[in-house]
Amino acid sequence: MSRRDLWSLGGRVLWSLLSGWRGREAHRGLETFLRRYAPDHLTPRTPDEVRLLPAWEACVNCGLCTARCPVLRALLGAEGRYAGPRQVATSLSRALPEAWAAHDTLYTCTLCGACEAVCPVGVPIPELVASLRRAIALQEAQDAAAYVPAAHRALLGNLRERGNIFGQSLAPWPRRGRAEYIFFVGCAFSYWERESVAATMALLQHLDVDFTTVDEVCCGGPAPMVGEPRVEALAQRNLAAFSAAGTHKVITACPRCALTLSTHPAYRGLEVWHTAQVLAERLDRLPAGLAEGAVTFHDPCELARGLGETAAPRQVLARAAGTFVEMEACREHTDCCGGGGGVRGAFTRLSVQMARARLEAALATGAGVLLTECPTCLHNFRNARRSRDAVEVYNLSEYLALRLGLAPGEAEAV
Repeated sequence: MSRRDLWSLGGRVLWSLLSGWRGREAHRGLETFLRRYAPDHLTPRTPDEVRLLPAWEACVNCGLCTARCPVLRALLGAEGRYAGPRQVATSLSRALPEAWAAHDTLYTCTLCGACEAVCPVGVPIPELVASLRRAIALQEAQDAAAYVPAAHRALLGNLRERGNIFGQSLAPWPRRGRAEYIFFVGCAFSYWERESVAATMALLQHLDVDFTTVDEVCCGGPAPMVGEPRVEALAQRNLAAFSAAGTHKVITACPRCALTLSTHPAYRGLEVWHTAQVLAERLDRLPAGLAEGAVTFHDPCELARGLGETAAPRQVLARAAGTFVEMEACREHTDCCGGGGGVRGAFTRLSVQMARARLEAALATGAGVLLTECPTCLHNFRNARRSRDAVEVYNLSEYLALRLGLAPGEAEAV
């Protein structure tokens, strides 16, 4: 008998036992319990989730993740409930059908991975949170709507209907037929901070990177974070566009896009570069000492922990920055900007509060410029920055382009 058959059989036995109590005892919450445990409402584990079960249940309850969680620190003393990553690892991993009861904790998580980075046994808590969100999304529609944030439901609807997370007809970027690389802009840069990505394109041209753009849709990376892994259908559309451009080499300034394009099986065979890596490969083409005054760098979670890339931006800064100072909580132990995991859309105040904490850490370094290389981090920091703050915020590639005097409009020649 297969594992799925066992789940179904167990659910039916439990259903028959508990159904007999109805009418004899008025247990509080029994109706909800019975509805959740009905055989048709049990959520089967995917093969990947089954594979990860031993890792999910390995928590030793040490509390290191609780001390490290940036969401928990941001919410201390605030209204709302967030139990932190330890509850996810110790309790929710063993109680799939009751995931809906902890929706506050599950949807407030930014999936930044800070907890996993310090876990002594490597419990993959972000993957567990994503799987539990999937379990909630697969419940009957009327129940899921009560627990899934409206912003997440809208995001998934936008992906289905328009192919991007914003549901907008995004303006295309100038392109030519074929080139060595595709520059994959991504949803966030196409909707937010367009001048920043235009400056990045101008810098790549200045460094003689042969690239074009394509008629892209979302990479699909945000979908699993909000409970629905719809990557394959989107990947097929993107791969067709890459094929038409005659290349399998992709550059992107978005760490989430870079992570999805380089690790998801649907995109197997691509050669994927993040812009920081491209700049590090072409250091000899960058003048030394471009930066003016002291600068600091925020490591995006998906670049530092997801892709394991912390060296490339520092190699660039070692050449371009006059003075580079590290922030507290950097490299693989970076603090989240608050924009990941769907938190930016569902809990905007919390997201900006987390970005504000990161800005305070940048101010503490004494640097006049905070650099990053991620559209979400950049946008969140600029929203959290106050006019009196003695720090400017840029993407690394954007800042270098501006220091070189490259007008963003130069990217129009692509």
